[in-house]
Amino acid sequence: MTRATPLLLVLAGCAPEVSSTTPTWHRDVAPIVERKCSTCHEAGGVAPFALKTLADWNTYEAASLAAIRAGRMPPFPAKTECADYAPTQALLADQRAVLEQWLSAGKPEGKVEDFKPLPGAPDKLTRVDVSLPMKAAFTPTKSPDEYRCFLIDWPFAETKYITGYELRPGQKSLVHHADLFFLSPSSVAEWQRRDDADPKPGWECYDIPFGREGSWIGTYVPGMRGVDFPEGTGLRVPPGAKVYIQMHYNAAAGEAGPDLSTLDLRLESRVQKIAGVQALSDPKWLNRQMRIPAGKKDVTHRFDIDPTPVASIISEDFVDGRPLKLYATTMHLHQLGQSTKLEVLRADGTTTCAVDIPKWDFHWQLAYTLKTPIVINPGDQVSVQCTFDNTSENQPVLNGTRVTPRDRNWGARTEDEMCVGGVFVTQ
Repeated sequence: MTRATPLLLVLAGCAPEVSSTTPTWHRDVAPIVERKCSTCHEAGGVAPFALKTLADWNTYEAASLAAIRAGRMPPFPAKTECADYAPTQALLADQRAVLEQWLSAGKPEGKVEDFKPLPGAPDKLTRVDVSLPMKAAFTPTKSPDEYRCFLIDWPFAETKYITGYELRPGQKSLVHHADLFFLSPSSVAEWQRRDDADPKPGWECYDIPFGREGSWIGTYVPGMRGVDFPEGTGLRVPPGAKVYIQMHYNAAAGEAGPDLSTLDLRLESRVQKIAGVQALSDPKWLNRQMRIPAGKKDVTHRFDIDPTPVASIISEDFVDGRPLKLYATTMHLHQLGQSTKLEVLRADGTTTCAVDIPKWDFHWQLAYTLKTPIVINPGDQVSVQCTFDNTSENQPVLNGTRVTPRDRNWGARTEDEMCVGGVFVTQ
């Protein structure tokens, strides 16, 4: 009778109890999926399917496992050996191990009440002090890509400091990514003129403000739920400024509909350290001196600069010649990007890595927040490097046909190229 007990349990439709050390869906796997996958894989999101429940997993297991095991998902293209980032979407080694152990154990479900979110806060705006919607909804009409810029009035008559942001797309499936800026009062009239010249909401645009024209606030990519800036830091926004949003719509995910996106901001009346966000690129590149010959790969362009003598261009509140502290960075290339990195070249010959992306993906232009800020001293150089692949195999596909390689150069349109390093710094 004792020997027959396991067989009787199976015949009765019962399963032996799962060991307390065996991973289960609700206790061990679901928290990982919630934090690392479901921010994009949700109903109405940019991902092709929802991935929240065990039923979702069972339906899409083959595709999910292939992407996870190949390192494509969750998207985190930067090398984690370069620097310590916080937080990170990348699956950690122990999280991958839990998933594989769960699969090997036959995917036990466990108990719903055992679910607990992963420790540590995800990217999330902790407080909303003002919500700034687009002035009117816009429906993309171009396929597959359309770049559209929108101005939003700054509603305050006194100086405020942005200490966090979250863009909430009206149509998540359409927003490929977005760059968020505020314009300095002295630049508003020129950008307003461009808006006024187009009768539709916003205008077709590819340019971003540089230098004293304004400041980057941040970047939105699918799955991002907002972010607080480093404690005690903020971007100073004077009265008379305007918010400037450059939206990249992509209609590949489905039929276009009206988008009315909203920018949520966390604000303070004062901060301990004024921050600046700036785009770093070689001025020569902007004058079409970033040639990428047709048929060539491993074409590298690099720009080194000591930003400390010109710190006041990053923020008029900075004093030239003083050290800077780098908290976060992002990189921007287009479709022919092969790899890119941003590092600090020390005056003593050593190098400190800020971000290194060995395989560029135009669809995942993430921001990378450092756990420990990097100090940039006078005499150090910030190095922005981009490598491009302009061979036949790396061309984009338009209307079902792969584009024929041609010489490329710097340009704002997607079919051109760029090499930009964005930095969030204080003094």
